[in-house]
Formats: sequence, structure tokens, C-alpha cells
Amino acid sequence: MNLSAVITSIVILFCLAVCEGRLSTRCYVCRSRGELGDCKDPFSFNDTSIKDLPGFPVSVTPCPSGWCRKQTEGIRGPADEYGSATDRSCLSQAPNDGEERCAEVKIRNKVSRLCLCRGDLCNMAPSSRHGPLFLVAFLTMVTISINYY
Repeated sequence: MNLSAVITSIVILFCLAVCEGRLSTRCYVCRSRGELGDCKDPFSFNDTSIKDLPGFPVSVTPCPSGWCRKQTEGIRGPADEYGSATDRSCLSQAPNDGEERCAEVKIRNKVSRLCLCRGDLCNMAPSSRHGPLFLVAFLTMVTISINYY
């Protein structure tokens, strides 16, 4: 087996590992109010660890649109007598412009921070999302290796 075939195999296996065989996007679904609940930040769960939570307050659900959301109420102080709330779910359809973003919005006379993201389980706590950058760096390294040998 030549070096080119080995490197191609490594790249294919890497891409399969990154995709984890998923063809559909999933989103976290939960709601917490104030200091109570498991939905608030910091959100340190994954799709396996949520199964250990008593009463299943956080779930993972398929999302046909491929877009997840996270909304946090009460970002400028208490939203009401119950304090702030965090809500994570699937968007029924993608935003018109197709752009991921976070913004302050006013919903039911309350200022909230609404984040829209595209990707599997992306509505966890804000992350740096280095996945695509890592993939580009990896492929660049493979290309340099092929040209070197």
C-alpha cells in the first residue's frame, strides 16, 4: 500500500469519526428557571450523561431543520419574580439568511439573548467551535505530507 492510499484512508476515517455516522441534526431540549434545573449555563452534559439525570429534565431530539436554539431570559436582571430562564430546543425552520448568531431580542416584553446554531447538539453552552478549523489544519498537514514524500 503506497503512502497516498494510507493518507487517503486516514482522512476518510477521520471524516467518518467527526460525522459519527449521523445524517440528521439533534438538539438539546430543556427549560430551567432561575438557579433551579439542569438546562442553565454552565451546561456540562452530553447526549450520554443526560440519561443519568433523575426525571429526564434534558432530552436530545432529532431536528429536521438542522438548526438549534438557546434562549436566555433575564439577561439584564431578573425577568420576573422567578428570575431568569434558559430554554433549549429545535428551530422548526432555518433562518432566512442561513447565518448562525446570538442577539438580544425582546419577547413578551422581556429582553432575552437568543442564539441560533446549525449542527448536531450545537445548543449547548457557547463554544469556540474549532471543529472546522481543526479539519482544515489536518487536511493542510496531510497535503504537505503528500507533497513532501
